[in-house]
Amino acid sequence: MEIIDTHCHLNAPDFNQDRSAVFKRAADAGVVGFIMVATEPNDWRRSLDLAEAYTAARVAIGIHPHEASYYTTAIGEDLKALAGNARVAAIGETGLDFFRNRSPRDKQYESFQAHLEIANEIQKPFILHCRAAEAEMLEVLEAFKKKIGRPLCGVWHCFTATSGYASRATALGLHFGLGGIATYPKASDLREVLAGLPEDRLVLETDCPYLPPQGWRGQRNEPAYLSKVVETLATVRKIAPAEVCRITTANARALFKLD
Repeated sequence: MEIIDTHCHLNAPDFNQDRSAVFKRAADAGVVGFIMVATEPNDWRRSLDLAEAYTAARVAIGIHPHEASYYTTAIGEDLKALAGNARVAAIGETGLDFFRNRSPRDKQYESFQAHLEIANEIQKPFILHCRAAEAEMLEVLEAFKKKIGRPLCGVWHCFTATSGYASRATALGLHFGLGGIATYPKASDLREVLAGLPEDRLVLETDCPYLPPQGWRGQRNEPAYLSKVVETLATVRKIAPAEVCRITTANARALFKLD
């Protein structure tokens, strides 16, 4: 069974002491591809260098909503220029976070819109971060879809929203990033939503070192633990784990244009 981790932070300092071992454990668990997400300009080039060393990895570059206050037009130009690199698979993560509000909301909107424009211009998918701003994020995306006149190409990272929001996201053309939260005992409402998502929009992710699945909570997350997410999705959707892997891996390869 082949698995692709479409959202991980293996470029984070948390992995500096044993990064090679983490990649090895992931490979042993069937993880054959990784999208490492670099969330601020200082991380972009370093993450691309890591992707050269770990050939199964690709990179997403962007400015996290928490850091949106630092966004400028000049940084946007740097982002667009670097995004042409063949190892850059996506733009982001970008979006809105009205839970932490670490950046002013007007700057979050400005940065978010710029990321969408860049992704559309260079024809690469975007990765969305959303917390306590589902309605607002979807309004931006619906307006952008109307502007460009075609379905959007992106993934709602760490999807935990309601079926109503899922329906709107599906209509936009979005994929759904599913990870450790789906395995938590109290996430029964989420699992009910996941059961009804269209199978051609499902991708797997860890968000490691964050959000480990049940059984590793309180520990550092890593891609090898995706097998637990696969088991949960298989149970929820009443299919075999191998089928979960086949579906999500095919979706990830198509979305991110992975070899």
